Amino acid sequence: MQEAKFSFAKLAAVQAAAGARAVAPQVASAAARPAADRRQLHALAGACLSQIFDAVRQRSAFALEPAATIVRRMAAERPVRDELFAAALHRDEIDRFSVHHSVNVAVYAIKMAQDLDFDEERQVQIGLAGLLHDVGIALLPEQVVHKKGPLTAEELAMLRERPNSASRILQCLGPEHGRIAESAAQVYERVDGSGCPRGLTGDEIHEHAQIIGLLDLYEALVHSRPNRPKLSFFEAVKYIFKSCKTQFQRRYMRSLLRVFTVFPIDSYVQLNSAAVGKVVETVPDQPMRPRLHILFDSQRRQVLAERSIALTEAPLLNIVRSVSEKELRELQQGVAAARATDEATCDTVEAPVL
Repeated sequence: MQEAKFSFAKLAAVQAAAGARAVAPQVASAAARPAADRRQLHALAGACLSQIFDAVRQRSAFALEPAATIVRRMAAERPVRDELFAAALHRDEIDRFSVHHSVNVAVYAIKMAQDLDFDEERQVQIGLAGLLHDVGIALLPEQVVHKKGPLTAEELAMLRERPNSASRILQCLGPEHGRIAESAAQVYERVDGSGCPRGLTGDEIHEHAQIIGLLDLYEALVHSRPNRPKLSFFEAVKYIFKSCKTQFQRRYMRSLLRVFTVFPIDSYVQLNSAAVGKVVETVPDQPMRPRLHILFDSQRRQVLAERSIALTEAPLLNIVRSVSEKELRELQQGVAAARATDEATCDTVEAPVL
């Protein structure tokens, strides 16, 4: 097991000797670079976390200041249409999932903290805890992290050790980061006692760890992994509320539903009329009735002119299911083929019908 060769004591000594200077120049540069828009913060956080992972693998010192700077930028504003949040929801790269997973959880944690009316400093703390909660994965062999087949018992044991590894790595940064280390150790605990590694219950689990644990699960469900495809947002929410309802506090599960809704912005849905649309605005009090930009009408013809509809104002229309990106591509290909046939036969194009 790779972690057995890792000396936490040595890392702590290196960390203490380096102190605040333990910032790789490229990390500091990434944190200081201005972002043209909030979406770029996702890439900056990923670059910063990648360098932290590299430092852990190399037994080198690192500091949290660059990561904290990026997280503070994430928490600084609450735009109505948040490009950073959209990137965290929809970006799906299997080859870098270990980094993107933690960045996504950080973004989600800040959004939920805002929904729960945490002050800005607590938003930064939980965002930083979310970013670093899985730093222990840096100690695992790549062939285990990216394995496509079933894991062996030894490999599963290595994965389950990640919370302890992450906590011990973060403890090496000093006592001032004790809360982040504690959160990392408890991310896989569950309030009903079914979690690991200690089987803690209720308030024995730090509030930040409870929230990050829920978001860690949601993020893993809605993004692809080497050994399984992703679920739709609707399927993920349904799974959590049906199969995990005793594992998380109701307060946080209600917040999850408010923040992500059943059909988040930029997701695709099918109506009972068979029309397909893209969610462009959500309604917190009516998560099943967002505003849509119609992409394909009820005859599955592409709608080229921009047309949106608020389902709150269309009582006869309802969402019946999510539409995957793969299905959307197939629809687009089918429309392109039909258009080529129409052009060849000089058929007229009818107005779209919802």
